[in-house]
Formats: sequence, structure tokens, C-alpha cells
Amino acid sequence: MMPVIAGALLAAAVLPARAETPPDIAPPATERGVKTVSPEVANAVDALKQGEPARAAAFLRTAAENGDPAAQALLGQLYADGNGVERDLFEAGRWLRAAAANGEPTGAYALATLTDDGTLTPPGMDPANREARDSEATRLYLAAANHGSVPGQIETGLRYVRGVGTAQNLTEAARWFGEAADAGSPDAQFNLGALHASGALNDGTPDHATARTWFTRAAELGHADAQYNLGLIAAQGLGGPVDNAVAAKWFKRAADQGVADAQSGLAYLTYQGLGVQKDEAKAAELYAKAADQGHLVAQNRLARLYVMGRGVEADMAEAWKWHSLSTRAGFEDKELDARFAKHLTADDRATGDARVAQWLDGRAAR
Repeated sequence: MMPVIAGALLAAAVLPARAETPPDIAPPATERGVKTVSPEVANAVDALKQGEPARAAAFLRTAAENGDPAAQALLGQLYADGNGVERDLFEAGRWLRAAAANGEPTGAYALATLTDDGTLTPPGMDPANREARDSEATRLYLAAANHGSVPGQIETGLRYVRGVGTAQNLTEAARWFGEAADAGSPDAQFNLGALHASGALNDGTPDHATARTWFTRAAELGHADAQYNLGLIAAQGLGGPVDNAVAAKWFKRAADQGVADAQSGLAYLTYQGLGVQKDEAKAAELYAKAADQGHLVAQNRLARLYVMGRGVEADMAEAWKWHSLSTRAGFEDKELDARFAKHLTADDRATGDARVAQWLDGRAAR
């Protein structure tokens, strides 16, 4: 059994609003080009790289007071994090708002995320007014996007998809994802692929050819979900012929990054010998990796392998463990139910139940 395409999964921007060490400053882009970083900001960035945030803050404070937007953005982030200065959300908001008002994209993006998560509240706004907060955060993400912030462009696209702080507009979402995708963001490339694969941009009719193009760009940059989706497109022959060898290639890349769906998909191909050499032991190993992540199909298939002794030594207690885990999560297998009713001993059931409890305890502790 192959899972369905993750066409509606959208990846959020990967750059954090706050980091233990703020990233190098990317000055605001303008129609005339990119502004030059001031000596104070350059010195502050060097100080941060050397692990001297207090010295960085001293450089930034003077430049920020003199109206340097990049200094204002970075100083605001230092105050938000308490990095080199005592944490002070009032000062953080003051400087980030100044940076955003001056068109600094990193400041606008940081302010948007801090507004979105409730850390900062705009002056005069009721902190409990979620609708107003969503609207303000969306405005700030859009401001960051308009000034060239790639994570701002991605978040703006996501908010247009979900209708958060603005009316839902999939065309606008695609436009902003496209801006970030052209800047080389694999998350944005994946999101565009997901929109096309879901049919969101074509009156509900999936466009797998265009989706494949965007997924390929993201996958080649290491995006695991894009790699999985390419495997699924090839395995299911979506928009073209079935190609199990291509499916196996992309499933393996995603599986190596820990994607449970890809591990299960590759296990299926490996067990059947489709597109790759048949290897029941390797298939069992892959199913086990996915099963340990809670993948219900993999748990069911692994239970069957333990019952049959295919790729693993037959072990009814282990089979019962994985069958119990999958069925308690809602996965039905009447054939296995009948098999266990007829052949499972009391000792095997007790051992399997103990292993279930141990697995659940381990899962809870992760």
C-alpha cells in the first residue's frame, strides 16, 4: 500500500526570527541595488562571530540612534534574545519597529514573528485580540517580503494560502512563493509544487508536470518532502508512466533523511523487487525504521513479515507488538486478527504486550 501525495503540505520559512547568534545582516534591497553595511554594523557582526555580543551591542546602539536600519534590526533582536544586553521586550519592539518603518527586511520579519507569537504587542492593540494580531503580523510579513526577505515571502505566501490575517488568495500565495523560489529557497519551491499537485491553481485539477518541475528543484537542494513526492509521482505514474527505478531513487534520498513515508515506500519496492533488486531483509529493515516512527502501514507490514518469517526470523510476539500498535491507532487487518486468534500463545501475547508498553514509554520520552 502506497501513501498519498503530500500535495497540501506547505513548508514554513526555515529562518528563525530569533537565534542564539543573529545571522549576518542582509541589508535592505532597493530598486537601486543593495545598501552598503555601515562600519558599525560590520564591526558588530564581527563581534558576534567572535562571541562578544556585549561589544556588538555597543557598536549597534550608536548606529541605531543615528537611524541606521540594519543596526536597529540587529539591536532589536539582541534585546529580544537577551544576547549581550539584558532582555528587554520594550527596547526590542522599539528598535524592530524603527527598522521595519525604515524598510529593513530582517527587522520587519523579526517583528512579524514576535507579533505573531504574542511576544510583542503593537502599541494600542488589545493583546487578546487574535484577529488584530494576525492582521498586523501579516502586514509586517508582507512588508518584509516587499523588501526582499525570502522567509518573509514564504510566510506571506503561507498566510495567503491559509487566509490568516488576510483573505485567502492562492494566486498571491503562488506569486510570493515564486519570488522566494527564484531566490533559491527549496521550501518555496516545494510549496509551489504542492499547490500545483493539489490542483489549487487549476480549478482543482492537479498539474503533476508543473509540480514535478518545482519538486525537482527543491529535491536537488535536499528538500526531503520534495524527494518523497517525486518518488510517489513516479511510483504512481502521476502525469506520466510509472517508473519504479526513479521512485526508488527519490524514496531512498528522502528515507536517508528519516522520512517515514519514504522508508515505507522504498520498503515496498524493495520487498517486491520493483525498480530495485528484491531484498526482503532490507525491506524489513526499512519497514522497521518507519514503524519505529509510528508509521501505521509500516507497522502492519512489519507485523506480517514477523508472522511469515520473511526478511526477519519469525517472531509472533514481535508481530503482535507491531500489530497491536497499528490497530490501536485505527489500522485494520482482519486477516492478521484471524491469524493471531488461531496461533498466538498466551506467552507470546504477554511478551508482545510488554514490548508495546516499552515502545510507548520510549516514544513518550522522545
